[in-house]
Amino acid sequence: MPTTTAPRFFSRLLNPWLLASIVIQLVLVLYGFRTLIFHPTQYLIVTHFDGIKSYFSIASFLRQPLSDGMLVRGHNYPFGEFMYYTDSTPLVTELLHVLVRVFPTLEPYGLYIYDLLVLSGLVVSTLLLHSILRRLGVIPWLTLLLAVALPWLGPQTPRLYVGHMSLSYTPAILFTLWILLRLYTSWTQGRPVWRWFVGLALAIFIISYLHFYYLAILGLFASLFFLCWLIREYRQNHPWLQLLLYSSTTLLATLLVTWGSLALLDPRYSLRPEGANGYDWIDWKLQFGAFFRAYDFDKVRFLFERTAAVPYESSAYLGAFVLYGLVIVGVLYFLKRLPAYPEKRENHQFLLLLLVASLPMVLIALGEKYELDNGAYIIHNYLNPFLLLHKITERVTQFRTLARFVWPFWWALVLGCSWYFSHWWQHPKMRWVLGILCLLLIKDTRDAVSGYSKETQRPNILAPALGDPMQQLAGWLDGRKYQAILPLPYYHVGSEGDYSFTVDPDDPHSNNAYQLSMLTNLPLMSNKSARTVSHQAELLYTIFRPEGMAPELRAKLDQRPILVYLDSAYYDGRNNYYPETLQNRPTMLTVFDQSRSFVQDHHLRLLRHHDGRSLYEWYPNAPIYPTTQPAQ
Repeated sequence: MPTTTAPRFFSRLLNPWLLASIVIQLVLVLYGFRTLIFHPTQYLIVTHFDGIKSYFSIASFLRQPLSDGMLVRGHNYPFGEFMYYTDSTPLVTELLHVLVRVFPTLEPYGLYIYDLLVLSGLVVSTLLLHSILRRLGVIPWLTLLLAVALPWLGPQTPRLYVGHMSLSYTPAILFTLWILLRLYTSWTQGRPVWRWFVGLALAIFIISYLHFYYLAILGLFASLFFLCWLIREYRQNHPWLQLLLYSSTTLLATLLVTWGSLALLDPRYSLRPEGANGYDWIDWKLQFGAFFRAYDFDKVRFLFERTAAVPYESSAYLGAFVLYGLVIVGVLYFLKRLPAYPEKRENHQFLLLLLVASLPMVLIALGEKYELDNGAYIIHNYLNPFLLLHKITERVTQFRTLARFVWPFWWALVLGCSWYFSHWWQHPKMRWVLGILCLLLIKDTRDAVSGYSKETQRPNILAPALGDPMQQLAGWLDGRKYQAILPLPYYHVGSEGDYSFTVDPDDPHSNNAYQLSMLTNLPLMSNKSARTVSHQAELLYTIFRPEGMAPELRAKLDQRPILVYLDSAYYDGRNNYYPETLQNRPTMLTVFDQSRSFVQDHHLRLLRHHDGRSLYEWYPNAPIYPTTQPAQ
């Protein structure tokens, strides 16, 4: 009697090598992130840059009723912004939103649950890698080691440092690679493949709602993989029309459904900019030296590396296992002592397709122009597929952070090297070489666990303690009396189609604004998100015009006062962040200068002053301001 699918699945799940790898990975995650995991709600992975912005978006969103849909009301008041543009893993956040609304007692644990889901990606990656490597024929003990180590060493994991939680989720890439492997194997063995094509479409669609960069990365990589496969089938005189029909239909339908669903779900889609500034900026393109530049926490360095630090977007260090392994391959090849090539070629063909398909992704990651010698020379990258697309449509610049397109190549090369090195175990004279490489792999993994443990897990500033300055400033306030918070100096980030409306905040200032919003349960009139409608930013800046705010904006405000939060350190010379960063942008510098006298010009009532920070009451729609009262 044939074995059914379910028992086969559970028997594989009970594989001792798989169980061991999952247990080891779980122990490493618990150890590396023990501060966060064992102190619920007290810590976040990071509390700076884009990370704290995303956390604030999620935390404010979880407080809203389900009837608000995907609109985040916590910032960009009175417009709000949709979760799809806040870098906050919209699919996961909405599921979490439903959970805390159904079980309100879980709301204080919302960010903690979110962090656990992010960190669980390391364990899920181990499960996927074990399956991929086992199917590729890698020896069991090396499969275990690689399945545990590679999630820590992958190019996405460093995103945790800057708080790009959605982009740090390694299973997003690995799950797609796993499906491509299963599809390829089924096709070459003559088994039904329709479920794998459906699975590929569903995977790209769902993963895109973790972060929409995945739509471009995975969709383009899958397209290149099928293109290389079709060319091979054509050259070998194999039937290829059915593969062309299935692959093109799957990918085209996935693109239309994913992009179309976003356009339907976002009422402002037509108002958003077609393109985005920053495309082909050097810090957002792949620095080729990143392949050889070890991370700061690595103790084992490669033979040569660039001295300058690599921008975080270029994180793509191949690791000592791969780099020194390739050096050994080169030396043995030169000495004509390289071991015989593995006889089994089936897995080799898949890995070769994977690697060749990922090469154009590297060309995209390098940008349209690549600078040498600090810009003294420029290489015009005419082989970049985006070069032609950019001439056709400006929408390609929406995926402006080009370095991210290198991720499939990193995995293709590392998996290929792992498969090749694995065969050295069959040669007694090469076993000690493989053993040394594995020791380097273990060392890199240990350094990574230690590095992430030290550089992440910061106190949860969105839940300030009683003694914190913002708690002392506003802990007594009844937020229900007000409609929003206006932080001064003002900042607004997100209208990437027109950078003239962008003012990046100083991290401590925006963090204080987030704390104040969480304490009072009031939305911010400032904003930090992505792809915001430029007209909304333009309207909000009219608050600081001498002639007053635009009538269109005033009509959206109600009669309640607005709480104005002012940090005098930015105006009295103690902190010159804004004058220095805006010195070459006269329009935004004028907005900053006009905000200096905002309190006096509008005769605002002082509510409280503490440690250089003040709260004022502003009635933008009141015909007569209330009588001034002494500060508390």
